[in-house]
Amino acid sequence: MIDHGLLAPYRTSGQIDSPSIDEVRVDDLTKSFGGVQALDGMTLAVKPGQIHAVVGENGAGKSTLMKILAGAIGPDSGTIRFRGQPIAFESPAAARARGVGIVYQELSLFPQRSVLANLLVNTEPTRYGLVSRREMIRLAGPILERVGLRIDLDRSVGAYGIAEQQLIEIARVLLQRPRLLILDEPNSALNERETKRLFSVLRELSAGGVTMLYVSHRLQEVFLVSDDITVMRNGRQTLTQARKDVTLQ
Repeated sequence: MIDHGLLAPYRTSGQIDSPSIDEVRVDDLTKSFGGVQALDGMTLAVKPGQIHAVVGENGAGKSTLMKILAGAIGPDSGTIRFRGQPIAFESPAAARARGVGIVYQELSLFPQRSVLANLLVNTEPTRYGLVSRREMIRLAGPILERVGLRIDLDRSVGAYGIAEQQLIEIARVLLQRPRLLILDEPNSALNERETKRLFSVLRELSAGGVTMLYVSHRLQEVFLVSDDITVMRNGRQTLTQARKDVTLQ
């Protein structure tokens, strides 16, 4: 089970804050790169504590939307609101400070460094000004267990296969205690067993109050984990419905 103490900064008396207010909402978002219109009036509303899937073919604008919400790039126009408040993230660090975590499909790990160092890179706990290895292990151990990894914390990340590295990446972001977790095809390198474990972790995080935006190009996959589904095409939303109301036909 997920230790809901992990979610303590984002919950009040065990309840999701203001369920009537969208966790994140974007309206009429546009973004172009040269002559390519990546987003063309994109609108999206994500409810608190839900897993909201965004699906579409390559080039639909999914990655651009994700990068804007994570503070990696800015929109050309449109509005973004987090919990009802207009906001514009100037950087990924600003987004993280507001509780936005992102797992990119492309790994951002340091292959020559240890698993432990990768999990807490630039966030190492200290004691009397020195990095506390004991505290690092205390923080890292439970997170790795939750994503189904039992590995040597001192071994270099590069010594592990791509599937293990993907799960290490996810664990690192979970250690940031995100309120909104954005996932870009997070199971692209995982087998069926590892995918089931990941989906179980995501459902438990959702039950604890974490809102998730799950980006994928595989509609059948998101049926297994999402609450709501948005379909994108040509930089726009073409459909948003509860998963139970969507069919694969």
